[in-house]
Amino acid sequence: MKLQIIFSGIVLSWLSTCNQWTSVDQDVVVARVGSHYLYLSDIEEQLPMVVSKEDSILLAQSTINTWAKKHLLYDQAVFNLEQSSQEELNALVEDYRLDLWATTYKESLVKSVIDTMVDPTLMRAYYTKNKYNFKLKEDVLQARVIGLSSSASNLDEVKEHFQLNQEEDKRYLDSLRIQFSSYQNNDSIWFTKHSFQQRFPEIPLLSFDNYLKKSQFFFIEDSFEVYLLWVSEYRLRNENAPYQLVENTIRKIVFNQSKLEFIKQFDQEILQDAIQANKFEIYR
Repeated sequence: MKLQIIFSGIVLSWLSTCNQWTSVDQDVVVARVGSHYLYLSDIEEQLPMVVSKEDSILLAQSTINTWAKKHLLYDQAVFNLEQSSQEELNALVEDYRLDLWATTYKESLVKSVIDTMVDPTLMRAYYTKNKYNFKLKEDVLQARVIGLSSSASNLDEVKEHFQLNQEEDKRYLDSLRIQFSSYQNNDSIWFTKHSFQQRFPEIPLLSFDNYLKKSQFFFIEDSFEVYLLWVSEYRLRNENAPYQLVENTIRKIVFNQSKLEFIKQFDQEILQDAIQANKFEIYR
């Protein structure tokens, strides 16, 4: 089979004068293999938007050669392979085509109902049922932190509000947050030693183990700063992991389970709907 490539002077001129690919009003034939044609727009879709003149010619030629080899091999396969092999390949291609369309359609349906698949109620229920399967690999603590200057005139007042931690105390501290060098006044956040040091690298924790105490206040100071640390809760290595630390993992598990159940139900319903609409019949 003879390969005929038409790499016209018009295209070469266009490539050599443009620094980036742009659309043209009339598509240009760039190459031909038998009855298959490659157009300029086909090349544009596969090349970077910004490219030098030299690179554009090299990339275009490479794209053309790759396209040509694919069609040459296909045409030779059609000519040389036995009919039984061709029929088997056509069946595989058709089966893949149907699977590809079906899978893409199902994924689009899943996206449309994804919010219901990761319902927090389902996630909590999964954690309650399987919490013994989530073990901590290291010690963790749940803590609030405030850092401020050791010379702050309102230090004692801040310290008092921090320990009381009622709603009015939280509002008071929030109003002063611009004054604090560190501020995390949320009781629900869990920290490993590594994540705590990343979040508060300025706090001189001599030993993480010393702070593994429940409902405990710590006053830490260095040369210029003081740090107020309240540990609400802690858990040790090999104990059940708190929900907040495994929430993302549970979200993925619950989503995958819900997705499989959704697709299973959808497959059943599409058959039943087709039978009721007389679009699907089994002849006995």
